[in-house]
Amino acid sequence: MRGVLDGALTRARLLPPDTADFTGRLGELAELTGPNAFSPHAAALFVVTGAGGTGKTALAVRAARLAGDSFPDAHLYADLGGYTGAPTPVPDVLRRFLRALGATGPLPADQTELVGMFRTTLAGRRALVVLDDAADEAQVRPLLPAGPDTLAVVTSRNWLGGLAGALPLRLGPMPEAEAAAMLARVLGARWTGSEEVDGLLALCGHLPLAIRIAAARLLSRPQMSIDDLCEQLRDERRRLKRLTAGDITVHGVLTSSYDALEAADRMVFRRLALLRGYDFCPEAAAQVSGIAREEAQEALDRMADRSVVRPEAETGRYSLHSLARLFAADRLAADETPEAASAAEAGHLRWVLSRLRDAADLVNPCLVRLPADQTDHTEHAGGGRAETDAIADARTRPRDGAPAHREAALAWLDAERHNLLALVRHHRRSGDPAVCWIIPDALRGYYLQRRRLREWTRMADIGMAVARHERNLRAQAAMHLSLGMAGFAANRPAEAEEHYQRTVELGLGSGWREIEAAAYRNLAGIALTHGDNATSEKYMSLWAELSQRLDPRLPSAPPAQDDACAVDQSAASGAEAQTQAQAQAHDTPQNTYGSAAAEEWSVLSRREQTVARLVVQGLTNQQIAKRIRCSPETVKFHLRNIFRKLGIGSRVEIARFVLASGTSS
Repeated sequence: MRGVLDGALTRARLLPPDTADFTGRLGELAELTGPNAFSPHAAALFVVTGAGGTGKTALAVRAARLAGDSFPDAHLYADLGGYTGAPTPVPDVLRRFLRALGATGPLPADQTELVGMFRTTLAGRRALVVLDDAADEAQVRPLLPAGPDTLAVVTSRNWLGGLAGALPLRLGPMPEAEAAAMLARVLGARWTGSEEVDGLLALCGHLPLAIRIAAARLLSRPQMSIDDLCEQLRDERRRLKRLTAGDITVHGVLTSSYDALEAADRMVFRRLALLRGYDFCPEAAAQVSGIAREEAQEALDRMADRSVVRPEAETGRYSLHSLARLFAADRLAADETPEAASAAEAGHLRWVLSRLRDAADLVNPCLVRLPADQTDHTEHAGGGRAETDAIADARTRPRDGAPAHREAALAWLDAERHNLLALVRHHRRSGDPAVCWIIPDALRGYYLQRRRLREWTRMADIGMAVARHERNLRAQAAMHLSLGMAGFAANRPAEAEEHYQRTVELGLGSGWREIEAAAYRNLAGIALTHGDNATSEKYMSLWAELSQRLDPRLPSAPPAQDDACAVDQSAASGAEAQTQAQAQAHDTPQNTYGSAAAEEWSVLSRREQTVARLVVQGLTNQQIAKRIRCSPETVKFHLRNIFRKLGIGSRVEIARFVLASGTSS
């Protein structure tokens, strides 16, 4: 050892130049260099992970230079080439470090001896080591200094969880303010401060590498404006190719990450391009990849460990960076046949629609919805396109893995609502038009429950535009009903009434009597809000008459015949009317009839009041029995008591009474 290091130890300075226009990452720098980053006389080890292009190297070098004065004896740096396809051998790095520290003469070939020499040389010295682009823990461990007064910063796209004592720091895209500041600083004098840069930053995905490349393109083309560059980058098929500056390309970085994946994981990654929206769950990845959920979960975890996909804060959900999604689409087109991609997309669509139908049934099973057997209801025979096999199959496919209860259904819809909107928008541009009205129609109960009025209106407006373009009358009727409910929920009764009137017209024109009945009940509710008893009675009579035609088993009057009225075909529309009554009950002045009805309501027992409210929802005797945990015979007993106490004779009159009294909530 003395022969090899017979000269004075040098103060090695191997750090690469700092990035002159480094911007942002203040929180991360504070973690790496702040007063609490490392304790005196204790070794510190940080592992900075993140996808390619997030600025890991620039951050590590900046942090090392800021902390350099605390470690004056040696500043060591090595590019480990983890994603170059040929990682740098550990002995080569050790020899370079030893030479920089003053070693002369021949060095041993054995790695263990080199590690011993390296750690002996740094013993008692205050040194920092930056290990950039590490492949794995095995490549890093021999290169870590062992002394107490040392700092090591490791960067990698891989999650190096096996490094004992390491403090992890994960980098993602830059926050919007930091990204804008970075663009301004890189552009320098080219930046006037008046440009709108939000669009450009979004097209770059707030990825530091992409922002730097975009700035380089602007600097090299003085005549190009930011708007001009945005126009070029909006072409998704060419965006990655245009994000190139000299030998630095976003496409190249993504390629190196893709090539490092296992073959099975590369297939899953490609198929993720077929998912619409921001994030996704393992079930969606499994469906689009044609594999089991467990296999998809394992593949996503491996890709998350390699920073190819990002685990989201919500447990069990992942996301794909916008530029990575474009790259996945490129690989899908290059590596798979169009038939395979179409089959995968159709399989995922089947799953989404089946899950959506199941969730909608759990959230509110009483709402009238587009018939399951609908294929085409256009103004002219043959004038519209038939639904795809994927949509038709979703209506009869077994419901494996569906939400088990109402709260689970709501949670699934909460997680997927943005993706469902993205799916509708995709099919509006280049897909099956029926998707554009099936999804908003199914979401009506969910939107009502969660009061997401703007999103509800936006979704239904898309469905309406496509339904009109396809001249599908039933789809238009469903969208008018949805927009009417959204309008009423937003306290716009005039708008709601107009939509309900159009629902009636389109229901008549397409022969869809159930939605016509639903519109009558909702119109009755609106009339009640205006104190127009006569009009409300008219619409309730129309609803009652139509409901009895739809199902002759509905009673017309006598209480004794209640045994024969176990099925109430107003179930499809009852919840719409209940919704109106719930919305009105607390803020609508009651008319004389309503006040009298409210007084009579008090003669009913609490259990009888509950049964009456459930009748308004359109539930059958069996459904009511299940809801209140009794037998159907007990429900019949309660109904007879209601008929007797109120002096009425049918379920229709119960619904009218509850609506008028404002007690349906």
